Amino acid sequence: MFKKEIHFLGNTKKSMVFVALLWILQSAGRFLFGYLSATTPGGLLDVEVTQATLQIIDTMFLVLGALGLIATAGLLLRRKWGFHATIIASVSTILFDIWGVTIQSSAAMGFVVPAISLVVLFTSRSQLKEMN
Repeated sequence: MFKKEIHFLGNTKKSMVFVALLWILQSAGRFLFGYLSATTPGGLLDVEVTQATLQIIDTMFLVLGALGLIATAGLLLRRKWGFHATIIASVSTILFDIWGVTIQSSAAMGFVVPAISLVVLFTSRSQLKEMN
């Protein structure tokens, strides 16, 4: 089974590897900010928010980070669910960051990876047929 997984990774198109690398970075950043925000008194925001809002933000950072890593694994293993999970992670991240922009404008940086991912994935839909 291990050789089969390596084989899939070896046949993965460069565009999918590019998206996967972006999501690894995005997920690592989400985990880092979620952890730092949760352990820093008052969080990392420039504006004051309620404790409940801060907890929602921290939780979403961690959830989106985990979702991104799961989607990345599926994408690198050339699974259809990985392709779809990456789209779900991208759309979820964009929706969360739209809400985030209403709190702090720097949340707009979170749009970059999901937007690039959606463009690359939708232009690479033909690769979906080759996935298991």
